[in-house]
Amino acid sequence: MKGVENVVLTQRDGNPIQYSGIWLSKDEIFNVSASTSAIFNCALQLYDKNLKYVLIEGKRAKILISPLKNYGSKTLNKIIKAQGLQENNEEFFVAITTRPNVNLGGVLLKTRQQLIEIKKSLILSGSSFKPPLKHYNKKEVDNLIDSLNVKDNIDRSETLNLFSFNISQNTYTKLDKILDQFKNQTSDLKNTYITLKGGFTVANSSINNDDLYSLDTEAVMTYSLFSTANKTAWLLKKMSVDSILIECVNCFQFINSVGDGIFSATILKGGQKLGLLRLLIPRYCKKINTIIESEKIQKKETHMISNFKNMFSELVF
Repeated sequence: MKGVENVVLTQRDGNPIQYSGIWLSKDEIFNVSASTSAIFNCALQLYDKNLKYVLIEGKRAKILISPLKNYGSKTLNKIIKAQGLQENNEEFFVAITTRPNVNLGGVLLKTRQQLIEIKKSLILSGSSFKPPLKHYNKKEVDNLIDSLNVKDNIDRSETLNLFSFNISQNTYTKLDKILDQFKNQTSDLKNTYITLKGGFTVANSSINNDDLYSLDTEAVMTYSLFSTANKTAWLLKKMSVDSILIECVNCFQFINSVGDGIFSATILKGGQKLGLLRLLIPRYCKKINTIIESEKIQKKETHMISNFKNMFSELVF
């Protein structure tokens, strides 16, 4: 299919089953399967059985992660029911990498029947595709335990970016206003939030007044999904992720990069056109990014002035 570069069929636990496309080394294939599995499982944690696909977009490529669902074929559904495999709906997924200008909607339509046939072959094979479990003797077990022992002579150097915890009240207010503007301009909005590096939420808004703790938990999981997608994109195409679209049975979740954080909006299906949202959201992300960058510059200048004052006082005394 024109524009498609790689297709990897993977089990939910990250075990690669089959691969086709531009050549990758064995380690690269296992790395791609492991990282896309992490993205897939984050999306399932957020949406469970409602997940339809995850679309990752960057300047050099698009990456589509789609579970092999059981629906779409009466014959396949009869076989699955006869074998008692109804709960096996998200056990396998495909990760498709394409060029950035490819219409993935067309790819999905063209490959729908093939994906059903792949799922049918997997179900009829009688194989579990689970990787074989390794057996260790006592000496090997002892060596593994010894290697995990904490040693006192190991020096650790850890740094923490405190920017997320040091934002001015004025900036919080500006970010809240942007989310309110977005809420007023978007119908069927479920929730929206801005999360900085590390999963720290600096602004959020929910139509149904959802529990803030649940919203923060979702924000951390969403940031984790975005961060893993960034690593996968770099592994495949040496690129950063610009945006992620998650389609579910009843909603869309848009996740866009804003500096070293994310802007996320979950919108119910029905009242808003997908194409319009894809044009509207980047405008708000640009505003958010401007505010965050302005805050960083201000904090940096304040820190420099403070250091200068300290140096001057030391010279005087």
